[in-house]
Amino acid sequence: MTKSNLLKSALSGLLCAAGILSASAQLEYNAEEFWSQPHIREAYLGNYELNTKTEPKLSETEQEVFRELLELMKTDKNAALQMLLTNITPESSGAMEFLVGSLYGERDDVENAMKYFTQAVEKYPNFLRARRNLAIMLVQNAKFEEAIGHFIKAIDLGSRDTTTFGLLGLCYVNGSKFISAETAYREAIMLNPKIKDWQLGLAKSLLNQKKYEEAIAVLEEILLDEPENEIIWISQANAYLGLDDPETAVAIQEIVDRLGKSTAASLEFMGNIYMSRNLNDLALTYYRKAIKKDPKRSVKTHVDTADILVGRGAFEEAEVLIKDIRSSYADRIAKNQDTRLLRMESHIAMNNGEIEVFIPILERLIENDPLDGDALMMLADHYTSQATIDGFSRADLYYERVAKITEFEVKALIAWARSYVSREQYGKAIPHLERANTLEPRPFITRYLEGVRKIHIANSGY
Repeated sequence: MTKSNLLKSALSGLLCAAGILSASAQLEYNAEEFWSQPHIREAYLGNYELNTKTEPKLSETEQEVFRELLELMKTDKNAALQMLLTNITPESSGAMEFLVGSLYGERDDVENAMKYFTQAVEKYPNFLRARRNLAIMLVQNAKFEEAIGHFIKAIDLGSRDTTTFGLLGLCYVNGSKFISAETAYREAIMLNPKIKDWQLGLAKSLLNQKKYEEAIAVLEEILLDEPENEIIWISQANAYLGLDDPETAVAIQEIVDRLGKSTAASLEFMGNIYMSRNLNDLALTYYRKAIKKDPKRSVKTHVDTADILVGRGAFEEAEVLIKDIRSSYADRIAKNQDTRLLRMESHIAMNNGEIEVFIPILERLIENDPLDGDALMMLADHYTSQATIDGFSRADLYYERVAKITEFEVKALIAWARSYVSREQYGKAIPHLERANTLEPRPFITRYLEGVRKIHIANSGY
């Protein structure tokens, strides 16, 4: 795919690597910002004239009320509202309810607006504007699924404006119906291509369908007007990542960083990209920046990252990151996350051969939780590896303890048996292997047990 001139210019001189993140995570719906926009408010406020083609016919009494009402609205809408409320009866056409709903909507009283628009469409199901305005109020109240049917009915009745299609697209996106959302947003954009919300919605629906090239084209159009919008840049980076173009994705993230608009999430994204390319030193740089960027962010996010580094064998980088986590979060680290960090620190110390470091850590883990099977196993295996009388004696004590923990019993019995085999005490290994094979019959346990038995018999002279 050929990159746009804007992107080529922005990427000039940048070097990069690769990573992973949810394709449309950044394109979130901001309700407060959305509903404050003039083009949205104008879609359902301020028009009180009735259209007799798609709206109920007024009785003579209602016509008289309306003539008086329209004049009153010009000077005192509160009085007009009270007048409407007193004229609503079970026999009224629904037009009164529609106007009451409109006045409540103008006051941002969404609950009452929905109430009276609902009454209007119940009295006159083909009441187009009441149906459409009810749908809009439902969206404003985050009742997206309920709004869809009303929007579709409004469209059937002839409502073909940009707001109707755009908000229908928003409903579909929130219901993860991305193909339908794409169709609705394209209609909305065709009717008014200048509304950014519809472009963002289309981009999100395309990203979630993995139509990355089309999404990039839409995002590129937005960037022409908003070249410093970091959310759009980040979303475009996600799209390039979806195209298996991590170099461009990371370059875009570099642009965001240079604009000074990185977030903790985008910095972690950079780190993930570099780590996936085994550039652990560069990954660490961005992980450390992420911690500093948002000290109030959940510590679990950073602990998860450290855990991945340890799992990949990047012990040096993990050690630095863990120190940053402890320094930045201090006493704000929950016990379960502290336990995870301690376990990682023990692995790092063991890898570095720092016996004087990892043994106290494991002992602390066991002190915090006497049933910490992982810590007990690590200590038992360590003392076995010493191959000394004292070491084997300590190992037996820990194997015995961990074998009493149900979920670790089989693992402990096998490790204990191997410890005895390493001492050439085959007779003591056999009962542990038999017990393990009874609890979880597996071919490799059976083969190991048979082999140990043969050696034991041979050594015993039977």
